[in-house]
Amino acid sequence: MIFERIVCGVDGGAAGFEALRQATLLRSDGARILAIAVCEAHLSERAGPAAGRPASEARERPSAAREEASELIRDVPLADARVVEGRPVPALLEALDREAATLIAVGTHGGGHVAGMLLGNVATSMLQQAPCSVLVSRGSEDTAWSPGSIVIGMDGSREALVSAVIAAELGDRFGATVRTIAAQGGPQVDRPMLREIDELHWVPGHPVGALVDASSDADLIIVGSRGLRAFEALGSVSERVAHQAHCSVLVVRPERPEERRRET
Repeated sequence: MIFERIVCGVDGGAAGFEALRQATLLRSDGARILAIAVCEAHLSERAGPAAGRPASEARERPSAAREEASELIRDVPLADARVVEGRPVPALLEALDREAATLIAVGTHGGGHVAGMLLGNVATSMLQQAPCSVLVSRGSEDTAWSPGSIVIGMDGSREALVSAVIAAELGDRFGATVRTIAAQGGPQVDRPMLREIDELHWVPGHPVGALVDASSDADLIIVGSRGLRAFEALGSVSERVAHQAHCSVLVVRPERPEERRRET
């Protein structure tokens, strides 16, 4: 299950292009990648002093983002970049549904969990509403990102076990170290299931704190999600880790039955 249908949001900023770079590394052979720049033309339709950006700027920025994204994925098979009109979150959700995406990749400008909830930024919205796995990328423009050190958050759930499979595939591909941790505190740890996992590291504290601490020395945190939506997702382990971690975070949601049917 290394991702086969990927959508990435780009807005012209460095964070979005870093998300695109990381998504291209995580893709499976033969994967389709679609970079989307959203044109918020509706902002230019207001008149008067409270008007939004001029129409020319509203269209020029996403066009420039599409061109730069196209250059980044020029040598990637089955990759494309497009401009779509609308508001960022609905436009990306519509693209996920249209493409039957298995991964959405977004960048983050920081700000933390509380800021994300208050501002309703794209990363937070995708974590709460996307029907597929979510990559929240972090990286440095000075250093090419690669998942050389991977940490898995394990609680014995089906979603966490799928995360372990993905981590093992990435570990084999990149020669990465893979460390599986389970927090001694926190809810719903399936201890009988965890006994069957080799080289499991028990760490003290709540899962969020344990994974955030581990992220200081990792390139990628992988954590499962039950796929809660909107306000049900507020405060979930996966969403809080994605906002607070020091490295990129991959929140894994197993494919929906209807996605598997589309492939047959």
